[in-house]
Amino acid sequence: MIAKEPKFKYQEQIEKLVALGCQLPELFAPDNMQAYRFAFSESGHQNHVPQYLLNPKRMLQEIDKGRANASLLALSCFTTSEKAEAFYTSLRKAFRNVAISIGESLSEGRLTNEDGRKTVSAPNGHFDFYEYEGCDLNKTFVITKNLTNK
Repeated sequence: MIAKEPKFKYQEQIEKLVALGCQLPELFAPDNMQAYRFAFSESGHQNHVPQYLLNPKRMLQEIDKGRANASLLALSCFTTSEKAEAFYTSLRKAFRNVAISIGESLSEGRLTNEDGRKTVSAPNGHFDFYEYEGCDLNKTFVITKNLTNK
């Protein structure tokens, strides 16, 4: 018997984008890899939520412009803390209020094959992570560093 692939956490939204002509990128098992993400240190913030859900108008604007991209339903991650910090530093130079929109801290945790699937990592260490239903990175990722004290 062939094992059935789990559903993605945002399967319905992904299917709507596919119906509009978007394609999911090629995805791979994370194989228990260590990953790094930006987060808010204060409790009550929505960490580990894709951009589309935080700002649905953004997706609608991208659809209207013909630039809809399934990556807005994924979580941005990095392969090393150094690469995440370097990317954050460049964002801070370009966007003064970046801490307000994506957080002021670095969080880290392990991504298992039961959590979801990932894209190929870019040279800067960035990759997108598509969560499976039931995945809750709030339970496995911990804040390790404040990124605004540099």
